[in-house]
Amino acid sequence: MNAKPFRAPAVPLITHDPMFSVWSFATNLTDDTTRHWDGVRKYLFGLISVDGILYEFLGTVAPNMERYYTGFRKLPQTGCTVRPMTTVYNFENSEIALELTFTSPLLLNDLMILSRPVSYLSYRITAMDGKDHDVQLHFGFGGEFCVNDNTQSVSVGITPYSIYFTSGTDMMLRRCGDDHRIEWGSFHVLAQDFEQKAMSLRSHQTELCNEYSNKLRYTNPINSQGPRRERKGPTAYNCYEPDTVHPNYPTIALRKNMVLGAEPVEGYFGVAYDDVKSIQYFGENIDAYWKKDGEDFASMVCRAMREYPEVTEKVRIFEEELLEKANRVSPRYADLLSLAYRQTIAGHKLTFHDGEIQFFSKENYSNGCIGTVDVTYPSIPLFLLYAPELVEGMLNPVFKMCEKGMWPYEYAPHDVGTYPLANGQVYGFSFFHRNLRADPADSQMPVEECGNMILCVAAVCAKKQDTAYFLRHRSILTQWADYLRRVGFDPDNQLCTDDFAGHLAHNCNLSAKAICALAAFARMLRDSGLAEDATPYEAAARDYAAKWEEAAFDGDHYRLTFDQPGTWSLKYNMVWDKLFRMNLFSSKVYDAELSWYKKMMNRYGIPLDCRGDYTKTDWELWSTRLFDDAEYTNMVVDAIWHSLCDTPDRVPFPDLVFTSDPIVRSFHARTVQGGLFIRLLDF
Repeated sequence: MNAKPFRAPAVPLITHDPMFSVWSFATNLTDDTTRHWDGVRKYLFGLISVDGILYEFLGTVAPNMERYYTGFRKLPQTGCTVRPMTTVYNFENSEIALELTFTSPLLLNDLMILSRPVSYLSYRITAMDGKDHDVQLHFGFGGEFCVNDNTQSVSVGITPYSIYFTSGTDMMLRRCGDDHRIEWGSFHVLAQDFEQKAMSLRSHQTELCNEYSNKLRYTNPINSQGPRRERKGPTAYNCYEPDTVHPNYPTIALRKNMVLGAEPVEGYFGVAYDDVKSIQYFGENIDAYWKKDGEDFASMVCRAMREYPEVTEKVRIFEEELLEKANRVSPRYADLLSLAYRQTIAGHKLTFHDGEIQFFSKENYSNGCIGTVDVTYPSIPLFLLYAPELVEGMLNPVFKMCEKGMWPYEYAPHDVGTYPLANGQVYGFSFFHRNLRADPADSQMPVEECGNMILCVAAVCAKKQDTAYFLRHRSILTQWADYLRRVGFDPDNQLCTDDFAGHLAHNCNLSAKAICALAAFARMLRDSGLAEDATPYEAAARDYAAKWEEAAFDGDHYRLTFDQPGTWSLKYNMVWDKLFRMNLFSSKVYDAELSWYKKMMNRYGIPLDCRGDYTKTDWELWSTRLFDDAEYTNMVVDAIWHSLCDTPDRVPFPDLVFTSDPIVRSFHARTVQGGLFIRLLDF
């Protein structure tokens, strides 16, 4: 058993895509307001009244800190459990127990449900003292959900199935960037068995105080909000004219009155987002995948609410099967996968256009690129496990850009734009990059991206046991394989996916990627009945692997670069030699590296290489598949687990961290955590 419970640095609540994503950055759900993955406030709150005494259990009713606000008393939190698609909070006092569950049904075995931007919030309230209680349940949702910043305007509306905020479509797919939130479309609350209204947050606070405070008894003292002054904001909104979010903070308020007796009371409601158009794809605004059969938003959300029992049962079964597999590695590994699952999927947007799917990643907390090839590469283990067609969806935009003649180089590209505008590569071509390096070619990753594209296609073909996808793109893949055969063994001074470490020449790990990619390319040719064409690539891979072992050897381990003795690095790219059973590198290499990695292990992980104390969580887990060694796997898993529990940086699962101190260096909420699932991946 774990000596201490798992404490996620940030907890996923509502997670669908890079825009519709809400987290708690605190241990207790009432310690902070809820936030977008990037830390910007997207407030929702929950309160429960028990016999006239009001308790907060979700967020805070005072997200605006311009004035002091005492707040209501807290319902004590007794537990928080994060599972792959659900987060369960437990609260309890002497009178009642409340179980609150957030479910985002990102089912990889049902892409239609995965694509639907609908999350469920369910509750179960139990009397703990055997008495009857008069209970009111309150929830609130801010207009911040559909604006990039609070100077922008929203309006409220009512449909037969929802109450909603909208910011219209004037800013739809007009801007892009990393520090950028959705500023178009509408946020819907689907709660027909609740009383619903919209009002300013200030008015809602005052209304709660007036109803639940009592000057004669201690129950709920009137909250101290400053000297009496004129109330700000309207007491109710009803299809009002658009108004800025600040300073009134328009709020959708829900209320449900209940009598709690011997039997628990339970229920659920939903939240959904209509983004109208999801991605700009080479100049055309395209739809989310769930629309591919012609369904409209109203029909989709009503069906999602009707299917709640069926969907949550599918979620339960999926989670149990996944966690059973993860627990065979270790309970702590199951904790890591539970936290990584929703983050990995919700870092993408699934669309359907021109008869094929696109699964666009966003390079969160980095440069905001869309469809980044070296972000796709580490993320694919999760998708290969359940839906290899989603890996194709990540690669399709890259192939389309090249087929459209929008890529000028002989090697593979890095990205297809900046989220949510997939209009062509920006890395190296933007003003920022041109300011650093005048020639865009100096910012590219030639060997890295060629190897990534070939290996991703090879993994799809191996998992599907079908080379059709390879044959569809054989021409451009051959161009990239020829490039690797010519220059891949000893890369010149260039970036790799670990670009935060800077340019590096003669990179041994990058060379290993090229070698594995050449062998994988040869295998795809052979599996396609083209054995004669495969021979030169297979021969090159094996020749380079033999040379690599000699050139990279440094006595008791293998070097960071061929020309720097006394250096070392994680050779995570060799994982394909193991997974594809290609036997390119001898057991001598793996035995030496395993011994060395164990010696280099720190409290919070093994460094990425000898240049610094930082590491990447995805590459750490990849390195465990180089060896059949449970001790090393547990060392890595435990280090990441402790780093998450101990870090003072309350952010969604980071992937670039330090190993001697549990400090986050960068990269939050990224899709690369799909790489953690590599322990479960086999072909």
